[in-house]
Amino acid sequence: MSQTISQIHSLLDRLEGEIELARESASMQALSGLELPDILRDIIDLLFPHITPYQAAIYIYLFRHSVLAGGTPLVRASTRGMQTGVIKSASGQSTDLSLRSVRESLSELEKIGAIQKQGEPNREGTPYRVFLPEEIEVCQRTREKLREMSKPVPVKEQDIDYYNIRENRLKIYERDNYKCQHCGKQLTRFTTTLDHVTPVSKGGDNRFENLITSCLDCNSKKNSRPLGDFMADVNPS
Repeated sequence: MSQTISQIHSLLDRLEGEIELARESASMQALSGLELPDILRDIIDLLFPHITPYQAAIYIYLFRHSVLAGGTPLVRASTRGMQTGVIKSASGQSTDLSLRSVRESLSELEKIGAIQKQGEPNREGTPYRVFLPEEIEVCQRTREKLREMSKPVPVKEQDIDYYNIRENRLKIYERDNYKCQHCGKQLTRFTTTLDHVTPVSKGGDNRFENLITSCLDCNSKKNSRPLGDFMADVNPS
């Protein structure tokens, strides 16, 4: 009986993961041309300093055949298939990478959290999930260091709209490391929403301090309640 229950729990966990991935894929399919420059900027600024040229080439190859090609973080790739047409060998004498170079690059990208195997390989290759910089811990740390080195946010910014202006919304997401401030879920720019600490209906505005990153579920549950009331319901004492 206990084994059956364990199998049921395992299936439920797997189903929940597939539903979440399907939801994220649907969000990614709404990728606009305006998002792409920011994503590439973060890949270059936050991820590339931590990986080698071979690893960068493999990551971009997987990114191109997942997020860019189909609006999904999933891709099935063959190790042998990535030997050709990705990047020249270091010597420049061959247009092909060695099988060892490809395997080592994939392994290191997994260690850093840039990609993750999502199942068993078949004749078409191994399924991988490609993570965006906001989901990768080392990129989050780099973003935080760059933020500390940048100029502080002006004190008088009551007239700045951080809700309706896209560039300003990204600053809120980056401040919160793309994590839901209610439940702690790691999000991406495709799955984030902004939540007012003090609802607009209660006199809240769109200032930096009155907005936090939230997942869609928490934002929907909170609705127009003040943050304190919502958190009291979520974490009753």
